[in-house]
Amino acid sequence: MTLKPRALTRIGALMLKESRQLLRDRATFGMLLGIPILQIALFGCAIELSPRSLAVTVVVADLDRFLRLQRLIQSDGLAAHLQQSASRSSAMKALSRGKTLIVVDADANPPVVYLDATDPVLSTQAELIFERLAHSVSGPVDDDATPPFVIQRLYNPGARTQPFLVSGLVGVILTMSLVMMSALTLARERESGTLEGLLTTPVRAVELWAGKLSPYVVLGLVQAVFVLLIARFAFDILPVGSLLLLAVATFAFAIANLALGFMFSCLARQQMQSMQMTFFFFLPSSLLSGFMFPFDAMPRWAQRLAQTLPLTHYLRIVRGLILRGVDATFVVDELWPLALFAMCATATSMLIWRRSIA
Repeated sequence: MTLKPRALTRIGALMLKESRQLLRDRATFGMLLGIPILQIALFGCAIELSPRSLAVTVVVADLDRFLRLQRLIQSDGLAAHLQQSASRSSAMKALSRGKTLIVVDADANPPVVYLDATDPVLSTQAELIFERLAHSVSGPVDDDATPPFVIQRLYNPGARTQPFLVSGLVGVILTMSLVMMSALTLARERESGTLEGLLTTPVRAVELWAGKLSPYVVLGLVQAVFVLLIARFAFDILPVGSLLLLAVATFAFAIANLALGFMFSCLARQQMQSMQMTFFFFLPSSLLSGFMFPFDAMPRWAQRLAQTLPLTHYLRIVRGLILRGVDATFVVDELWPLALFAMCATATSMLIWRRSIA
């Protein structure tokens, strides 16, 4: 089939029209350029599969013995950051809170190695590296023949992938659905022409925020329960921590995501723009939060950026409660960044909303 000259002219005119329309749509054009740049920056500069240094806590009472061990490890070139603990209980508490990856009870006979196996990939890498570290602990430090080592995998003894990923999916699903649904609220009203009628009512900005987003809070809690039920009956993943703390954390996480989505909705003029903003936020949030890639392997600037994201703190809470059974102090330490993020997003959305109706 051959195209006639007139057909080529019409096609060229349509191409010119579409190109001009694309260039005038700054949001879409920015997404076309911004997403590749963002992906290159994240995968090329921020994402690492192997940690640069393993956090190791050594339970040893003798400081000289610990310093000798540290010199041996550093001279051997092992990628390990050692810290001393005189108490086994405090070291195990640090392990359960995710502050260290490996605890070496060097005072035990034979020495015992406790490994946080929450992340099966990271724990496997750590175990391979630790073969040389274990030799340094047992041999030169004791000045005797190397005794057998006891390695205990904790929190995920079978090194299963499902507990790590499925528990993280709670946060990823809530982020994707709640931010997107709340981002469409005002944009949908604006596109359908009903926003003007809403502005004529005596509804205040805070009342609008609460009325629009309250149903989605319930939706988020239902989604979380649904995922946990699937995890329990399909993958045999039973939370070992407090379900009440998990519910409180999920409620705060839902509020933070809804506040962010509402801010996107105040900024956007169309539903497509709000969805573009949602995707632009979701991409770095899912990659930098530690959902799939080790958080400690990222460079410092990427870790600081990830600390501002709600998903980073919620993943620590949900995995800590489901897999390690962390206490309320740990949950509170991760909850206040969520509350701060929600307050900042809410205040920003209220400011944008007042300016848009002024």
